[in-house]
Amino acid sequence: MCRLMGMCGKVDNWREIATAFSKQAETGNLPPGRQNGSGHKDGWGITISNPGQTAMVPLVRQLGSAYESPGYREALYALPDQPDILLCHLRQASDIIPITLSNTHPFVHNGWAFTHNGTVYQAQTLARDSALVFTSQDSDTEHLFHYLLTKIKDPAPDKTISEIIVDAVSSLTLDYTALNFMLSNGRDLYVLRDFRKHEAYYTLYYCQLAAGIIIYSQPIDSEALTQGRSTLLANNCLLRIHGSPPQIEEIKF
Repeated sequence: MCRLMGMCGKVDNWREIATAFSKQAETGNLPPGRQNGSGHKDGWGITISNPGQTAMVPLVRQLGSAYESPGYREALYALPDQPDILLCHLRQASDIIPITLSNTHPFVHNGWAFTHNGTVYQAQTLARDSALVFTSQDSDTEHLFHYLLTKIKDPAPDKTISEIIVDAVSSLTLDYTALNFMLSNGRDLYVLRDFRKHEAYYTLYYCQLAAGIIIYSQPIDSEALTQGRSTLLANNCLLRIHGSPPQIEEIKF
């Protein structure tokens, strides 16, 4: 259970918006039944695209609240320019997954980065390439990440990555609360909303600006976001965001 944010292209005041997002570590919405405190304080992380947009690279991950951590703001303001793709994650741990640095998102492997909101039960049963090395303590998110990477690595003929992702998600038979995620290779960003319960919590919005796009789990309290408008993704919806300025392709399944 987490809060996600992603940016593509050029966004005015991007550091201020990302900093405002960190407040949700303290105030972010919670699903029903999780009223033991508030916010998402079990770790945070940031990953960015490299200058050539050929890969995603980890920037920083820490335990605790992003809003209370000087490292969050320092990492953003140490960047000389806005990356073409930036992903931020605020974690509230599921009951079945330990609070450790290795379980903190984003996960990065072979140039791909992944952030997720939801709980996947029996995720260790997902098919995966045995060459993929686990870095977490049995995180359901990393199991899901490896499952998707395995499908992408060996695609069916004449299928796009978007179609591969939709097929991979649609064929799942195990139980989960939600598969809301952001997946990027540094060039394209894939955003999925797929929930089975708690519709009001497992939300994803996007805001399309003149030269950039922002995606977030819940509206960000920032004056810098007054331009544009938020659009709520439908359930069972995948976005592919690509190009310069970034454009959106939408697939409903």
